[in-house]
Order: sequence, then structure tokens, then C-alpha cells
Amino acid sequence: MKQKLILSTLMLVCSVLIFSFNQKKTTINESFTIVELYTSQGCSSCPRADKVLEQIAETYKSKNVFPLGFHVDYWDRFGWKDTFSKHEFSQRQYRYGQRFRNVSVYTPQMVINGSLEFNGGNKSKAFAQIDRGLKIKSTVQVDGKISELKTKLSVEYTVSDVLYDRYAVNVVLVKNEETVTIKRGENSNKEIAYHNIVIDLKEVSASKNGRIVLEKPQDYDKGNYSVIVFVQENNYGPIIGAKKLSHS
Repeated sequence: MKQKLILSTLMLVCSVLIFSFNQKKTTINESFTIVELYTSQGCSSCPRADKVLEQIAETYKSKNVFPLGFHVDYWDRFGWKDTFSKHEFSQRQYRYGQRFRNVSVYTPQMVINGSLEFNGGNKSKAFAQIDRGLKIKSTVQVDGKISELKTKLSVEYTVSDVLYDRYAVNVVLVKNEETVTIKRGENSNKEIAYHNIVIDLKEVSASKNGRIVLEKPQDYDKGNYSVIVFVQENNYGPIIGAKKLSHS
């Protein structure tokens, strides 16, 4: 009788521990905010927004807040070619413009979780919207790892609890910081420190798991680069989950 009582007690304790573990597992990293800033080294209104992005990175470094600086290329024809610009980033902003029914694209533009856009220099609004985003729990679980190859970065990811045909997985390579001396254009003779610079972005249809290979920059260093994976509704809709990955 005594042995049965001990066994029952042990089973009850194990059940409680398993339940607690599962509860913790489903809530970890649930709240997040993706902050996209569309900017350019050739735009005189952008340094203020670039500074806001830096302040976001510093203020929320212990939170699941992922600032992403997308440098567009449509400013490149006005005297200075942005050293980080890519046409794909401009195209992404154009798609947001269509979704938000903007008359035209502009810089600096900030987009929060794919759901709200405003002038990127508006620090108070940016912080308020980030805080609001962190209060919203995501039911999507995103995970993965990075493997460093000779000239590539192999990114393996898993996504669960999502209707896969309605969403896309985005893998973003981000450079934490680089200072640029701008010699021409509206910001001529200025030295500007840029933070959380998007170097590459790959998008694929969502699936339970997958692998994306990125080009490894020549100056790649784990300490100054990071990889973010986020899940977004098709046609540039709301972003419903995100995670910063670690190296395997």
C-alpha cells in the first residue's frame, strides 16, 4: 500500500513537471516586433530615422524586437549610390505601398509587423507601436539554426502552428553596424553609423521545415552579423512570428 502511494505521488509530480515544461515551451518567445525601416544614404531626411533604428536596437536588445534597415536603390541616381542598397528592397517597399494604398513610396518609412506604416523619424510613435506589438502573443513557433560553410551560410528553419499555404518564410541576413563616409548627394561629407543593415533577404513559401542558403559576406563575423527568420502573410500582410537564430 505504501509503495502504491509513493508511486502515485511520483506520477503526480512528473505530470505537474511535464505540464509546467509544456506551458513554458508554448509561451517562450511568443511576443515579438519586426521593425522595417526603408532608408537611403542619399536621403537628407533619413539620418534621423537611422538614429531611431539604432536607439530601438539598443533599448530593446534584451527583447524579441528585430530592427531591419532596408536600403532602397531609387535614391542612387541623385549623386550617391548607397553602399547597401538593393532593388529587391525597393520592390518590397513598393509592395507595401500597394497594400497600404500609399500614393507613392517615401523615405524614411517605418513598417511595424507588416501591419502599420509611418514616418521613420517619429521616435515616440515607433516606441509606442513596438511596445504594443510586444503585448500581442503569437501562436506560431519559429526555430532554426545557422551552419557556416566556406562561402555560404546554410539556414535551416522550422515553422509550426500555421496554415502554410497562406504564409511565406523570410530569412534575413543583418549586419549589426557599419560606418559610412558619404561623399556626394544630400548627405555629402557626412559620416553616418548605420545599424541593423539588411544585407540579404530570401523569401520562400511557408513549410514545416526548410533550408535556405545565403552568400557569406567577405567580412562575415558572427559578432557583427545575425540571421532573423520571420513568417509573413502572403502579399506582404501581417508578420505573425519571428526569431533570431543561433549558430549550430
